[in-house]
Order: sequence, then structure tokens, then C-alpha cells
Amino acid sequence: MHGRFAAPPLDAVLGSASAVAAGRLAGEGPAGRLPLTPDMLREQPSGNVFGLTQNVGMGWSPASLGGPQYVIVSTHGGLRSEDGSAVALGYHTGHWEIGLLVRAAAETLRAAGAIPFAAYCSDPCDGRTQGTTGMFDSLPYRNDAAVVMRRLIRSLPTASGVIGVATCDKGLPATMLALAGCGELPAVIVPGGVTLPAVGSEDAGQVQSLGARFARDLVSLDYAATMGCRACGSAGGGCQFLGTAATSQVVAEALGLALPDGASALCGSARRRPVSRCGSSSADVRRWRCSGSTPSALRSRASSPSARSRTRCWCTRRSAARPTCCCIFRRSPMRRGSGRPPSRTGSA
Repeated sequence: MHGRFAAPPLDAVLGSASAVAAGRLAGEGPAGRLPLTPDMLREQPSGNVFGLTQNVGMGWSPASLGGPQYVIVSTHGGLRSEDGSAVALGYHTGHWEIGLLVRAAAETLRAAGAIPFAAYCSDPCDGRTQGTTGMFDSLPYRNDAAVVMRRLIRSLPTASGVIGVATCDKGLPATMLALAGCGELPAVIVPGGVTLPAVGSEDAGQVQSLGARFARDLVSLDYAATMGCRACGSAGGGCQFLGTAATSQVVAEALGLALPDGASALCGSARRRPVSRCGSSSADVRRWRCSGSTPSALRSRASSPSARSRTRCWCTRRSAARPTCCCIFRRSPMRRGSGRPPSRTGSA
């Protein structure tokens, strides 16, 4: 299906001696002094002090090291140039513009005197792996990523709070599970939004059946090629239909982890709501820190009925037999020690 490059010559691999000669053997360290005190050196873990060294080594001002620290964990993938064109593709549009949201959150935190840290655990695309052996890795990804994200968050033990930025049906549930596992740390979810519908085209769900429809002579080759090319109305955001990606965004809001009206915000405009929500969420996680609110409170028995009722309005499909929940969380208990998954009748 895809072409192959010819092997490059050895000289192109090894390079020239001039590249080695231009390298440095030593460099100037950052100027200034760490804000250390005798008690810090005597009482605090060595890692806390070394962390300050790393912070200024990455370019943070020694004079600004006293602010509270926040983790921004996201599923960002791909590499965009400044004008938005692709340098390296991500696996799907859902994580393609996540970096813009991370930047908005970090800039808001920094302007408030906080120290933001950005960590990444990118995610696969179910649509890309359908019908391939990649599904063996896509399906269990959510649980694996939740463990990795939780370890990344806990690897900054000085953090005052965490913001999770994710979009799609594996990455966003993984992020919510990770934040739920850091129960005493104030946390906010920023859903990555939904791809704009393409004018006069099928959506990202419909085009996934083009092969099957063509095989049954239901569409022409020209139609399939045109619709497959035009399905995404914007470069960022999850699939346009209420599948597991958009449903997970709704669940994040229903559980109280995302700001109101943050679920399934459309992407692709100059004044993107998800970007502005990132700034608001940065302020919100700081407010949670001051009030002492944490994800543990959202998993309490008192909050569960409200969350279930709000979630059921969005992601429950009624059939003649019984209501069935589209939500991917029906197989992933959010509460520790529950012993069994939630029921499959709409509870989250």
C-alpha cells in the first residue's frame, strides 16, 4: 500500500567530521542562586533540592521557584509547525492539537505565579487499527496508559494539582482513571473537543464503512475516495459522532471533572472554546486547591447519583429490552475496592 525509500549512502548516515568539531564539551550553567534554606538542606528529601536544579537547568528563573507546582498530563501526539502544518503526523486528529491546549493551560498557570510541568502519554486510534493486529494493542491501551499517567503524576511529589488534557476513546478514559487514582490531588479534565463536521461529506464514523459498502456495490470508487478525503472538517478534535470518544468527554463533565459546557466543544476556529477552557481550567484547579476539593469527593456515594443521572441523559440509549450505556466506563470501576464493575444499565 505504501512505497519504500532506497537505503541512504553510508556517508549520509555517518555525517562529516565538521559536525563533531562544532560540538561543545562543556557549557555555562544557569546564573543565580537557588532559594535554599538551612531547613531545606537538612530536612527535605534530596530529590526536592535536585528538582530545583533541574528546573533552572531547563530555563526557569531561580527567582520564580517558590510558586506552587502543577502537572499538565496529556495525550498529545504529532508535531505541528508554527503555522499549523504537519511536520510529523499524530495517529489521529484527537491528539493533533492537544499541544495548543497544554500551552494555554501552562501560560495561565505561569501568569498566576505557578510552575507548570507538562508530561505526555500519547494514544492510538481504534479506527486506524480496525481490522488489523493493532487492535490487540489498542484495546488494552487505556488501562496501561492510566498506570503510566498516574506514575508520571506521582513522580512529581511536590505537585499541588493536576490538569488532564485528552480527547479520544482510549486516551481520555485513561486520563480520568489516572486522575481518579490520585484521589487527594486537586484535578481538572480538559476535553480536547470534537472535529468540525465537513460540509457535504460523511462524518468520521460513516467513512469507516466505505470498504464494506464498496464491496457490496453500494458506493463508487470515486465517491469513496472523495468522502474518505473530506471527512474531517478541522485538523483537531475527536470523531464527530457520539461514540466512545465524545461520550467520554460528556462523562468527564457529568462527573464534575470538567468545567460546564466543556464536553464536546467544537475545534477548528480562531477562538476555540477548548483553548479558552484550558485557561479557565487552570484557574479552576487552583480554586480546587484552595477549597480542598479533590477527585475523592467526586467518587463518594453522595455524588454518585447526581453523576449517574447527568450521564444517563447523554450516553444512554434506550431499547425495547433495557437501557444500555455507550459509556466505556461500564467495564472500569472508578471507585477503589468496589470488587466488581458498575452495572451495564447506565451507571458510570
